[in-house]
Amino acid sequence: MTTIFRPISHSWVAQHPDPIGVIEFLGGALYGTLPHVSYAHFLNCLYHARYTVIAVPFRLGFNHTAIAEGLLKERDRIRAELNYPATIPHVWVGHSLGCKYIVLLEALGQLFNQPSLLMAPDISDTTDALPIPALAQLLDRYNLGATPTRQAIQTLIQTSRLFNLTALISFENDTIAGNLASSPEASDVAWFANEFGNRSGSGFIKAEIAGGHREPVAIPIGKSVLRPLYQGRVVEPMVGRSLEPLAVKLLAELNAKLNGHHSLPIRSVSVRD
Repeated sequence: MTTIFRPISHSWVAQHPDPIGVIEFLGGALYGTLPHVSYAHFLNCLYHARYTVIAVPFRLGFNHTAIAEGLLKERDRIRAELNYPATIPHVWVGHSLGCKYIVLLEALGQLFNQPSLLMAPDISDTTDALPIPALAQLLDRYNLGATPTRQAIQTLIQTSRLFNLTALISFENDTIAGNLASSPEASDVAWFANEFGNRSGSGFIKAEIAGGHREPVAIPIGKSVLRPLYQGRVVEPMVGRSLEPLAVKLLAELNAKLNGHHSLPIRSVSVRD
């Protein structure tokens, strides 16, 4: 059954009648511009697992801190519109570059008691975001490139005491974010797994499945899904896909960890307009 999304504020929202939580989803740079379409099958599955889903369109820009802060205002606007109490958990789910904004918010201490699920996280620098190396170097030279850099974000994460409610899904054939077997120096997936996995008592939740970087991109067509620009079958059956059940399972594990902590209401923060 297709989930009905309606526009609220700057996002597309599927409001569940009896939600166990609210998911704010951010996709990658290309497909994330129309997340309720490109990620429709994945988001449908989250909705039918009793989540209200906020699909935030990807916003292009190099000031990633400002973009990330805008997500907090979007969260507060939509929850107010839906009249949700602060006791309903807020969960962040990201794919690819969308994960960068989520981890940046948490590294800056802006997320409290809000679990996050990162799928194939990519915290690219300017050189990774632009296909023309000379242009990327020129932008960085005049301080016009992507900020903060990958190294700056890694440093923020390493000094943060948060990220205790974070889970990771990676893909074996991911040539962009890498996989668990990759070197942490070359792969964001491997770096996150190494950093969070080595924290004492973190109980870091991670899983790796078959597929490539765009595995979450799937548009439902009847009992099948369309996989745009996928190197394998462009159309494949919904039955047998492992990502969506895995994501629901990891979200349940994160919710169990959250309930094991002292329950704190969602805290609104003041950010610049």
